[in-house]
Amino acid sequence: MSVRQWVEAAGLREVCPRSVVVLASLGALLLAPVAGAQTQAEEQAQNKRAAVERVVNSHDEAMVVGAARLIARQAALRLARGFLADWGHEAKLGEGWTEEAGQWKLAEALLMSEAATAPLSVIGGTAWVKEIRTQYVSDGFGGEEADAIATHFESEDGRAQVALMDWFMGETTLFVYTFTGRFKYDLRGAEGELRALQEAAESRLPAKDNELEFSTKHRSAFQFAACSPQSPYCQGPKYAKMLAIPLQGAVIRRIDDTGTAIQAAMLALRPRVQPYLDAFKAGQ
Repeated sequence: MSVRQWVEAAGLREVCPRSVVVLASLGALLLAPVAGAQTQAEEQAQNKRAAVERVVNSHDEAMVVGAARLIARQAALRLARGFLADWGHEAKLGEGWTEEAGQWKLAEALLMSEAATAPLSVIGGTAWVKEIRTQYVSDGFGGEEADAIATHFESEDGRAQVALMDWFMGETTLFVYTFTGRFKYDLRGAEGELRALQEAAESRLPAKDNELEFSTKHRSAFQFAACSPQSPYCQGPKYAKMLAIPLQGAVIRRIDDTGTAIQAAMLALRPRVQPYLDAFKAGQ
């Protein structure tokens, strides 16, 4: 609606052109600060998104993804074998119904292919980790803080420091499942994932001259980690705490959710496994 139409709608039929111009100018002046504030807010939000993306992209996800892929693969194998053992017991197939039986192998292949392939493909990529990192960095830090963290991680000292963080996140992920008995080094069927993780870890072992040491060479790395929490410029301890507790917990929950999804999918395949049980029983 134009200014003239607005004035006329209000019952002011006689409007001089100069009044219309004055009203239009006044409206523009009133709206200008609002538009400026919106533009500034949008620019700040865009700058924050860019800074958060820089922080996220500073991380090498190979270790945590390798650990997650290995753990999820082992979980799927244990689920498949547990279901087949239970279903075989229900069908009274006897002691011959083991992982070495031909029909068992076919049934296990079906469960792994139909129920586990897609979830394992997702957990084997980096997108889910980046999504989690983006959420926690964005929620926990302002734009200037994220920019300061990203700038540090882009420095020589920062790259060495973030590599250490990535190493420990992968190691902690694996430790959680080892400590709770949900990871086995010798589980048959996950050798490829274990080998891939070992190769990733071996290639990321720090050389002696690149290790973080208490020396002037890595001064900014220690300043980043050991500054006063009361300082408005101290993002290091806050960032490390975020990695070690909430973000690490989110990674573990995503791995567990993957196992839950695989479990539900395998249960739904129960009718398709029945022919293998029947074939085994008929051949006894």
